[in-house]
Amino acid sequence: MKIYKDVLFFKYNEMAETVEEAQRQAMEVKRILSQPNVTKFLNDNSAIQNVATREVNEVWGELMSWIGSNIDKTATIATNVTWKEQLNRISKSAGAYDSVRAFSSLEESLEFLEIPDFKV
Repeated sequence: MKIYKDVLFFKYNEMAETVEEAQRQAMEVKRILSQPNVTKFLNDNSAIQNVATREVNEVWGELMSWIGSNIDKTATIATNVTWKEQLNRISKSAGAYDSVRAFSSLEESLEFLEIPDFKV
């Protein structure tokens, strides 16, 4: 985890396997993003190799909805097109697509967050 300007960078290393695990992770993300002066979130999921279950995706949808209401912009770096599309579907169904999106590369994410000078 790293804060740069108003952006929280968070590296997510493995997918939650249960709803309970996802709920604990979502609570921690909310806690960190509730810090003063954090208005953007860069979530690096590039290490994730598996796809979330439908039940875990429901937790992520709720988190995305919360993030969409509390954080100006969020970019997630996905490892592949399928993962990117799945995350964007969750974002769209949560009504947060204008501010919460997934991308295939760090560069696309930085452009969306308007921080091209950010270094991981």
